[in-house]
Amino acid sequence: MSAPIRVKKLRPGDDTDTYCGRCKAERAHQIVALNADGTPATVICRTCGGQRRFREKKDTTAAPSAGAKRRAAAPARSASRAPEPSAVRPYSPRGTYAAGDWIEHAKFGQGRVLEARAGKIDVRFESGSRTLLHAG
Repeated sequence: MSAPIRVKKLRPGDDTDTYCGRCKAERAHQIVALNADGTPATVICRTCGGQRRFREKKDTTAAPSAGAKRRAAAPARSASRAPEPSAVRPYSPRGTYAAGDWIEHAKFGQGRVLEARAGKIDVRFESGSRTLLHAG
């Protein structure tokens, strides 16, 4: 005869380990609310205090999706069009830029100026197009 298996029911206030999007790491989270089936619904990160919906851990053994494959291949394509390091200027709103200039932005990385108009420039970064200020 086997002994019954004890399963600990989760309650609000208990801790569970899950991925924190703000910390970008697996962290301890406090359970705030439960679903009707007893699974965590809302959790708060013990490290950064961020509150979010609970998500189950993903299976890391699964093959990468087609989108992940494209994103992984994207830097190789953009590297072939990358400018020489001497041609890239650090971005400053006080600087003036012309179409075709390469800039280095602190947040968005390297980008190419697509259009320059009075006080604004449109820049194409790897993450997408942005409108920035400039002195021109």
